Amino acid sequence: MTMLIKIPAAIIFLGLLIFVHESGHFLVAKAFGVRVLTYSFGFGRRLFGFRHRGTDYRLSLIPFGGYVRLFGADPFDEQDDGWEAPRERGEWSLGDVHVAKRLAIYAAGPLANLVVPFLLFAVLLMAGEPQLAAVVGTVVRDSPAEQAGVQPGDRLLSVAGAEVLTWSDMVEAWPADQELASRVTIVVERLGEQRELALTTPGGEDPPTHPGDFGLRLEVPSAQVGVVHAASPAARAGMQTGDLLLSVAGEAVADWPQAVSLLRRAGDRVPASWLRGQEELQGELVSGTAWIPTEAAGLFDDLPLERWGLQSATVFVASVSPDSAAAQAGVEEGDFLLAIEGQRIRNWYELLRSVAATLVEDGDQRSATPLRLTVMHQGAVLVYKLAPQVIEDTDALGRYYWRPIIGVSRLGGWAEGPTVRVYYGLVPAVLRAGTETVLLVRFTLEQIGRIITGEVAPQESLGGPVEIMRQATKAADRGWFDVARLLGMISISVGIFNLLPVPVLDGGHLLFYSLEAIRGRPVSPLLRERAQIVGVMLLVALMIFVLVVDMGRLFGGAG
Repeated sequence: MTMLIKIPAAIIFLGLLIFVHESGHFLVAKAFGVRVLTYSFGFGRRLFGFRHRGTDYRLSLIPFGGYVRLFGADPFDEQDDGWEAPRERGEWSLGDVHVAKRLAIYAAGPLANLVVPFLLFAVLLMAGEPQLAAVVGTVVRDSPAEQAGVQPGDRLLSVAGAEVLTWSDMVEAWPADQELASRVTIVVERLGEQRELALTTPGGEDPPTHPGDFGLRLEVPSAQVGVVHAASPAARAGMQTGDLLLSVAGEAVADWPQAVSLLRRAGDRVPASWLRGQEELQGELVSGTAWIPTEAAGLFDDLPLERWGLQSATVFVASVSPDSAAAQAGVEEGDFLLAIEGQRIRNWYELLRSVAATLVEDGDQRSATPLRLTVMHQGAVLVYKLAPQVIEDTDALGRYYWRPIIGVSRLGGWAEGPTVRVYYGLVPAVLRAGTETVLLVRFTLEQIGRIITGEVAPQESLGGPVEIMRQATKAADRGWFDVARLLGMISISVGIFNLLPVPVLDGGHLLFYSLEAIRGRPVSPLLRERAQIVGVMLLVALMIFVLVVDMGRLFGGAG
């Protein structure tokens, strides 16, 4: 989408979250006869709106949020903006309705945030959910998958006798029984032919039971290429590192595995086209090996590299961190990461795995064993010995762990893998929507618990309105299905957050009214006032924190 579409999409996204939550409060309050003074999108000064039957529907200055103001909700402010006299308090004031109704009103907003995603997920599943096809993106070196002959781009048709269509199907079909998991038979389709392959592991006390443990990865390197030598066929044809390969021999290229397949089948001369910036270029690749440096001949063991001098851009250095092990050794931007400990690096995950394997833990002491890194720098083959630095990092769930790094980032990115649309009937859609909603609720609660106990980093797990809009913009690039799914996920998070027993949040009101129901009398106004002051301070501190984190992500380029 263009930027002009992205910005309104993000604003609509945030508005829907506010609408779902506040409408829950509004509808239940109206149903119980409680007068709603204000229904506001945003906070602060009123910009414009309209007034109807005792309610001021308004758009306010600060768009990050919204609120519903109920008559009688604030014991310290009984006025109603002075534009219409309130009716009898017994009929319209929140304080005069039964405590059970007050509990229902304040619970309605968070519950709406939990119920609407369930309905949304069910509708999306019946409309046809785009899912990633069971196509192999990357095969890890020396893994059971590589030893069995699996290649990137293979489409899996069955796992252990069960037919599979999507990557999720493959994960679910993978044998979980340890005895069965030591040898898994799969059927793949490659170039129109079906092949039966057996993936075997040594077994042991804890054999792998997940496709990733066998060396199968979903991620597909994009068609962005790296040119390894100035005298290579790719360079002579006019290609440069960072170019995006568009076609080979007249066939369109979607990703690197497809490019490899086309280059393997090509003759000694093959036309190609590529994109550099906004300019589409064309040329002819003429195969040859005379350009290969003698000291690297044993490492150039695949045809795209040997015949054409092309590799995936993911094994080229985009940047080197200052004072890192790589920088101290002499690695530079644009270098081709050729090998570690004499073994070819064919994809980014092989580099990560090799570096991760250097970690040494001795009690509370952590270090990394030195390694030999071979790179090509401006045509010269260089071997560096460097000791990775061990840092404390966070995983995708924000949990802390230790990992060695050498301080380089990759150049290339990942392509969108092929997708298939899966349609669900009413009952399967409802069941799966319920399962997904429960899983998301459980995950959110677990993350909150980990933040409280310090198990995860708050800056990796929390996000505010800026981050919501940023993620909505990215989802809009992928399509409205992803926007709707993200809306449901964040709606659940918003609902659970508002249920926390913090004064000024819905959970704080629920806590006070629950105490009133138990004690038989309201909590004293002085206690509520002091608790609200503390709640406001906590909420302001949290808002400042997430704003700083959001700005760091926005300007720091974090994914």
